[in-house]
Amino acid sequence: MSDFGFKVVDEIEDYQLLALQFKESDTPKFNETAKNMKIEHNEFTIYYSPACPYVEYEVNELTQYAQENKIQINFIKIDSLEKAKNAPAVFNNWANFYKGKFVSNTILNANSFKKLING
Repeated sequence: MSDFGFKVVDEIEDYQLLALQFKESDTPKFNETAKNMKIEHNEFTIYYSPACPYVEYEVNELTQYAQENKIQINFIKIDSLEKAKNAPAVFNNWANFYKGKFVSNTILNANSFKKLING
């Protein structure tokens, strides 16, 4: 039990979903897609939404960096409720996948991207 009446209602690895439930509501939960924290393809893929004012700037910077360096980066914009509900991670604002696996939810710029893929 957390403060203010919120309770842990679902968990994926180290991530917890907290909810303040009302009497006649369904218990929220992570969807099965998010529970896997994996995607089908191996290219670096970023799921993002424009929730943060810096997101579009970083998408443009990374797009330019990838083009200049002949690196494949897939960007998937979460711009609808349906896409948010079916996202492959618990993070809808920014989620990085590499080689099919979730690697971080850090908003990347060109320098942080280089560090992430070069280990």
